[in-house]
Amino acid sequence: VALAGPASNLAMAFAWTVLFKFASASPDSYFAEPLMGMAVIGIKINVVLLVLNLLPLPPLDGGRVAVSLLPHRQAYQLSRIEPYGMFILIFLAITPVLGRVLLPLVGLVEKFLFILVGV
Repeated sequence: VALAGPASNLAMAFAWTVLFKFASASPDSYFAEPLMGMAVIGIKINVVLLVLNLLPLPPLDGGRVAVSLLPHRQAYQLSRIEPYGMFILIFLAITPVLGRVLLPLVGLVEKFLFILVGV
């Protein structure tokens, strides 16, 4: 259940990438250019949400997955962070730390999608 959100973000990013491929192959630039712009934004939003949600920080989906995979003692310690998880995330968002972690991963996932679709 915890991976349902990231999986749907991946599926949406894939769908936007396919749309981008078809729009970029269209000879009608009047229709294709705005469609490609929307597709790029759709890809970016969904990949950022995918990577962000997979961070191993409770209450994010990645935190729930980490708690379920860790040994009991470490899982308990990680789950105790959950009430403070959003504050930690906000702190990371206003510092350059989150960008340094997310941006390379976002670029990697986007590159993977474009290679997978053949763009």
